[in-house]
Amino acid sequence: MNVFTNYLLPQDAGTLFGDAALCRAMLSFESTLAMAQVHEGVIPATAGRAIAAVCASLELDPAALVEAGRHSGAMAVPLVAAIAQALQGTVPDAMRHLHYGATTQDVVDTAQVLMTRHACTRLLAELDACIGLLLPMARQHQCTPMLARTLLQPAQVTSWGLKCAQWAQPLQRSRDQLHTLSQHALVLQLGGAAGNLSTLAEAGDRVAARMAAQLQLGCPDSSWHTQRDAWMRLGMEVAVLSGSLSKIAKDLALLSQAEVGEVFARDAHQGGSSAMPHKRNPVACMQAVAASIQVPHLAATLLSTMSQAHERALGEWQAEVAVWPQLWVQAFGATSAIRDALAGLHVDAARMTHNIDQLQGVIYSESIAHALAAYLGKPQAVSLVRALGAKALQSHTPLIELLLADEALAVLVPAQRNAVRALCCPLLAVAPSARLCGKLLQKCTESTCS
Repeated sequence: MNVFTNYLLPQDAGTLFGDAALCRAMLSFESTLAMAQVHEGVIPATAGRAIAAVCASLELDPAALVEAGRHSGAMAVPLVAAIAQALQGTVPDAMRHLHYGATTQDVVDTAQVLMTRHACTRLLAELDACIGLLLPMARQHQCTPMLARTLLQPAQVTSWGLKCAQWAQPLQRSRDQLHTLSQHALVLQLGGAAGNLSTLAEAGDRVAARMAAQLQLGCPDSSWHTQRDAWMRLGMEVAVLSGSLSKIAKDLALLSQAEVGEVFARDAHQGGSSAMPHKRNPVACMQAVAASIQVPHLAATLLSTMSQAHERALGEWQAEVAVWPQLWVQAFGATSAIRDALAGLHVDAARMTHNIDQLQGVIYSESIAHALAAYLGKPQAVSLVRALGAKALQSHTPLIELLLADEALAVLVPAQRNAVRALCCPLLAVAPSARLCGKLLQKCTESTCS
């Protein structure tokens, strides 16, 4: 990470998988392994306690681990050497029981799991905050009319509430998936040299169960050294979440453009320009997009590491553990940025109505054409509405006035003319979106309660 990465992320994002967290997690593995083996009669109690004591007090030098790891090809090799060196000066006999029955990948994978559990907890908290901001906004604005836009052009009337409810739905689905997938992915790794716990023999399963309980992790049926499917499913859900967050960021940024002006950040001093004092750039949205845009490439790299040969990977796993933290850090950054954007959001309902009115009623063209088809036939109705729609925008005249003044509609009686005019009411047009918003809110409530 460098300054151009750091300023786009929350202040503590880098600590989720930082050097200090990794060192603590690897030492925790070794300490827990030793004490589990003591309880199962695999190693002497004096040795286990000595190993645990050293792990609790040892200050590791991440730079030294990295340098030594370059030569050994495995970060856990210098880790074990550092613990052994500390034991040499206290309980030398404990050295031969250190790391007994485990392998390098057991240490690093379990350390990654422990850090990922923390990262997932932090991510879920930010995600819940986002959902907690969106749902009340959806309820408040269930019937607030605004323009729906397709291909970036005005389409029909929708509601701001429906937009918020639709943003919340994929976030809820990702939250539920992360909870479910975590149960399968956040598990202990203990397999030994070839993944079959051969050194620990019959005590292996009991040691693994004790370790998992102590570390508050799941205990898998077997090691997953080169079986990375559950792990990857969790990572891919993080990638999907990032896509959902990026969509929200882009929508908010577009709606905050000055010529649209339907939402904006409450802080007038945020997002200033070095050259243009009038600017209010959507900084939180920018941060979310910048964080999310890197995620698909990280996810693709992770998927490409799954072809890990036989019982231990040659390069693929090593690439995976380097990229995995970046995925979570970027997703955490995007989620935090969206939370900030939503928390500081001002919704200008009057501007939403103004933008609808500016279009002279052309956004009601589909329902008007459908109604007129009963009198003119569909081809003529569509052709008339299209032609007069262009004229309405050009002349700044409401489409309905041009239509009702056209000789083609002279046959309509007053009641029929009033029925067509009524189609140009925003509150009527917003009704389908309001109904759908209510339906989605009910589903969101049920999901939260279940």
